[in-house]
Amino acid sequence: MVDNKGSLWPTIRDTPVPQGAVHIWWLLQAGFVIKSPGGFTVCIDAYLTDSVKTSYGIGRGYPAPLSPEESEFDAVMATHSHDDHQDPEAIIPFSKHPKTRYIGPFNVIKLARAGGFYGDRSVLINRGEVVEVGDIKIEAVYARHMFEPEPTPDAAGYLITVGKWRIYHSGDTEYDARIVDDTENRTDVSLICINGITGNMDTKEAAFLAWRQGCKVAVPMHFGLWREDEEFNKTATLDLNEFTDTYKRLEPNGRVWIPELGKPLEMK
Repeated sequence: MVDNKGSLWPTIRDTPVPQGAVHIWWLLQAGFVIKSPGGFTVCIDAYLTDSVKTSYGIGRGYPAPLSPEESEFDAVMATHSHDDHQDPEAIIPFSKHPKTRYIGPFNVIKLARAGGFYGDRSVLINRGEVVEVGDIKIEAVYARHMFEPEPTPDAAGYLITVGKWRIYHSGDTEYDARIVDDTENRTDVSLICINGITGNMDTKEAAFLAWRQGCKVAVPMHFGLWREDEEFNKTATLDLNEFTDTYKRLEPNGRVWIPELGKPLEMK
């Protein structure tokens, strides 16, 4: 399903983004990098180590497409503090890059500060608040991710604006009308979780939300990281065809883009 032939960082770093465009790279699971025409890069929910093997005994099924040691992002963001979204072993390596800031809700920032993002290098953001990173604007929007045994009451989604393009990143969340309130008719690209377990939307709920948002491109995510024989994958809703078929039956104005490693989504 996925391939890994070396680091994506040099490609991301060296790829120019034309005026009026935005480029989006997938890093497996819920991880994405967004790059603007101004050359600014933000990395969201990147899981780049094998830390979950330590915390939960679950090893990654595919190698990371880049490393925090090499990747000099302008900002690293996490939607919440679960290990596969805010990788605990990546925080200190990211902090070694002086220009990198860390953005997120309270519990994310608490861990970021403990890992070396001191002072104004860590930026707290709550629902409705906006942070700017060069020519990228980041707004926190509603998310509901309260599954046991690790509820995250401060989990967030993000609405990221680059020029004329608005990109929604759901993080981990169940379907909730408050997400519609924050993102309907404000979303061009919807990066949306589909796995249907551990407090997340399933394929059908995700397709419905993308339709409600009125997006131009619906991008299913939260897959592709773990080994396919893992027990929890047997109950996860990872059928990409089901997501696509459900979305199309709603007769949307948008299309589905299935993310692949190394192939950016280029919105022009």
